[in-house]
Amino acid sequence: MSTKPEPLHAVVAETALGYAGVALSRSGIRYATLFHTTRESCEGELAAHGADFDPDARAEELIALLKGYALGEASLDYYPVDTPPGGELQTRVWAALRDVPRGETRSYGWLTRHVGEPMGAARAVGAAVGSNPIPLWLPCHRIIGADGSLHGFGGGLAMKQALLEVEGALPKALI
Repeated sequence: MSTKPEPLHAVVAETALGYAGVALSRSGIRYATLFHTTRESCEGELAAHGADFDPDARAEELIALLKGYALGEASLDYYPVDTPPGGELQTRVWAALRDVPRGETRSYGWLTRHVGEPMGAARAVGAAVGSNPIPLWLPCHRIIGADGSLHGFGGGLAMKQALLEVEGALPKALI
């Protein structure tokens, strides 16, 4: 007998960086989007993860957090997440992303060592970072190359740079 999956409730905010949203379980954020140019694309991504658009009592707080984050005024690091099932390495990597403080970055090599893997596992760790289901909240954008360069980000390198600028890890671009 199969059990019905827990309902997920979508919350979408229009921010200074675009539309961002989360799919909430009872325990916290199960999935999150990066910033989209349209509300429809953001809602579509959340719906693809099974989220409904029924009202949720946490919506106002989350909208304020996302708006504040996009302005560089709020941290998302404390808000509870409810990581979906993943492999053992994925789960450790996703949890470790929260160990990189706002306004700082770490290398893929650092993350590999931090989760207790040998350096030969750097590609597997990178793949786990790339499959992060809760971007922004599990800050995968804070993971960069050993030489300080920006690498591999689902939202594109321009978005990764913008997020690091908003958080103060990189100086704001003048252009």
